[in-house]
Amino acid sequence: MSEQVSYIAEIMAQPQEFFWLPWAVQYFFFIGIAACATLYACYLHWQGKSENSRLEMIAVFITITMGITAPLALTADLHQTARVWHFYAYPTLWSWMWWGSVLLPLFTTFTGLYFIALLVKFIWKKEFKATRWVALLSALSAIGLLLYTGREASVLIARPIWFSWWIPVLMFLSAMQAVPALIGLGARREPQYQQRLARMQVITLLLLAVCFALWLSGDTISGIAVRHQVDVASPGWWMLMGICALWLVSLVMSIGNLKSTRPMVYITITALVAMGLTWSLRWVFLMEVQAVPKYSILVNPYHFPMGTDGLLALFGTFGLWIALTIIIREGVRWFARRVQHG
Repeated sequence: MSEQVSYIAEIMAQPQEFFWLPWAVQYFFFIGIAACATLYACYLHWQGKSENSRLEMIAVFITITMGITAPLALTADLHQTARVWHFYAYPTLWSWMWWGSVLLPLFTTFTGLYFIALLVKFIWKKEFKATRWVALLSALSAIGLLLYTGREASVLIARPIWFSWWIPVLMFLSAMQAVPALIGLGARREPQYQQRLARMQVITLLLLAVCFALWLSGDTISGIAVRHQVDVASPGWWMLMGICALWLVSLVMSIGNLKSTRPMVYITITALVAMGLTWSLRWVFLMEVQAVPKYSILVNPYHFPMGTDGLLALFGTFGLWIALTIIIREGVRWFARRVQHG
């Protein structure tokens, strides 16, 4: 009789450094809201109702300010930034990153033209027929951006938690629920829009909850990996509870806004909570998942720095967005006064 021999294959692995830093979270946060605001603005424009003009202008204003901040955060996250030109010199149609390098400049160009067209309408009361097509092109490029940012992570089978089509859907809905809250903040002195925007936020939050539940309870690789991680890692459980808490607070506040007109403080807090939900979901998706090992039982350690790759990056990008909001708003007002008074 031949002797049976058993072989044991041992895989040696070591902890890996995070390849995405907080800069990436900022990019996904700002570009997601900017793209969703563009979709809403295009929808309002194609409705052709005069009462939509104010909301459309605020939505495109959000797009411009966040659409400028997002690429700057992306540039900071890229390693060897000077090699960006390789995307255009060596096309790789199978790469979602390559599609992103094409879609992002298109999105910036179309939304810039869209914003200029609305400014001309606001200052000189002149409207172009081509604006509706510029709005449509902006929306199409926004859809491409939402798809690329979602699929850039969810195609990685080595990261089972990411490997799902639910990820782009959740990223989209989490960004979309912040859009009506931010538009409401922009129109805080115009209470006639509050119930309409609150209704949109409630619907989006409920869709987000349904999709989140389907993702977590599904028998997909991603759903099983998430449930396993929540079972074995207490930080994962607390992060999930934190996201659920933000969702619940946002839902309660938006429902409260449905029933009656709310003061400016209430509207501001609602917008901050909605943004917190959008940002937290991206932090967990992009940063915390990288701590889960790919091929071994080792945990990939991460130390959150206080410098430009950590806390300073977060404060810097939010500060840049606020600065752009003030500069562009005051610049438009100054220019409008100069035109009106000759």
